[in-house]
Amino acid sequence: MPQFRLNLRRSPRKLLERDGHPGPGPGRLALIMARAGIGKTAFLVDVGLDAMLAGQKVLHISLGGTVDKIRTWYDDILVELLRSQKQLEHRASVQEAIEPLRHIHTYDYPFNADRLRDGLRLLKNTLDFEPQVLLLDDVNAEKLDAAMAASLKAVAAEAGFEMWMACQTHRKDPARPGHLPHPADQFEDQIDLAFQLVAEDEKVRLHLLKDHDRILDEELHILLDPETHLVTVGTLVGD
Repeated sequence: MPQFRLNLRRSPRKLLERDGHPGPGPGRLALIMARAGIGKTAFLVDVGLDAMLAGQKVLHISLGGTVDKIRTWYDDILVELLRSQKQLEHRASVQEAIEPLRHIHTYDYPFNADRLRDGLRLLKNTLDFEPQVLLLDDVNAEKLDAAMAASLKAVAAEAGFEMWMACQTHRKDPARPGHLPHPADQFEDQIDLAFQLVAEDEKVRLHLLKDHDRILDEELHILLDPETHLVTVGTLVGD
């Protein structure tokens, strides 16, 4: 792995680990929630690039987009990432190194654990590809209940990957005390880490809403830049 790749600092998982909240780990589920257009896909792509740059294999599944659209997200954010580190001249080399570490799949509904198993089996048998990180984007959480979430986590445990899922919340659905915002409250017992992207003062801030057994609302020192879609260190409101 080229040495210059090790100097890329913008990493969602490293920033979360710095704040005491490492990634979910194999067999576990992290959820990213936000209203439409706030940055859920960008955050998942940031996580995916972080994993790929660390040498991990990533499977990005979209339940609403196209392969070309998701690939464009990766290409654009990689450019911004390299530009922020003044290493844009290395784009071709980095892209060539990480492309084999990622596969993008798209599915129509219904999506379930059996279809996921089939996709994983196909990747393993035909391409010898076994993901260590799975990103599940454009999830219609209204169609996801606790049983389905548990079955997806069971696949993650069997295959040994960590899973990051993105779902949309609505302004009209405030969270009940002690619960995650709807519709995530329908399967919150299956969620190990839950985050919410919140647009405040022309910035997008990351809030931690669940840390294993604890429901909370902790604003983290992490921002998602709405222009570049990169995560960065921020200051808390009032600091």
